[in-house]
Amino acid sequence: MKKIVFFLKENKKTLLTLFIVAIFTDILFLNKSSDLIIFSILILYPFFIKIFELKSKLTFLLCLALLTAMFFSYLFTGTSAPTEKAAVWLILFLIIGIIQQWRE
Repeated sequence: MKKIVFFLKENKKTLLTLFIVAIFTDILFLNKSSDLIIFSILILYPFFIKIFELKSKLTFLLCLALLTAMFFSYLFTGTSAPTEKAAVWLILFLIIGIIQQWRE
């Protein structure tokens, strides 16, 4: 178990980048909304918070990126599936960020 945690901590930037890419892939490229994808990513994020000791500042930075994605999606496509997905991700990560900030 210690080897797994050490491996995860050594590859922190790579794993967080893949995590963010997974979210934006869901928003931009997947036409169908899947609760399995949403909840699997949401279960991973508190695990990452615990292992990597992430601060709420990073979560709110992700929220800002999601808000920007939502804005540009709305600007170019109107009220479409990617815009709604970005809004859902934004709300979910805002809730996580508020809880995280409250715990800090």
